[in-house]
Amino acid sequence: MLFQGYVPNLIGIIPYAGIDLAIYETLKTLYVKRNPNIKEPGVFSTLACGTCSSTCGQLASYPLALVRTRLQARTISMDTSQPDTMSGQFRYILQNEGPVGLYRGIIPNFIKVIPAVSISYVVYENVRKRLGATMS
Repeated sequence: MLFQGYVPNLIGIIPYAGIDLAIYETLKTLYVKRNPNIKEPGVFSTLACGTCSSTCGQLASYPLALVRTRLQARTISMDTSQPDTMSGQFRYILQNEGPVGLYRGIIPNFIKVIPAVSISYVVYENVRKRLGATMS
């Protein structure tokens, strides 16, 4: 009971982090290549790259986050009408809500996550510069 939602959370981290980091670094590199007079992206460019990369990562991994949340909520509410497995939750959502149901609640999630991740990238870039690390 204590670890309900643990598996979808672990599985969801992989596509989210991979997509987020890959897109962020790609966008940052493209920005620098298209602006040869700029060695490092500024704060607003970094925020834009972080926003785009976080959005893509969320779109890929959100269904797993939703399943995790539902499994955790099921444990607290003791709602036996909801399945108690990850695959059962996916089937339940698809049968009762359709594919759109896998993205229910993504807008509030974007509102919460995008600013946090974008700010994290700005902090990361500033710390990286202060430590003397360069873009590769």
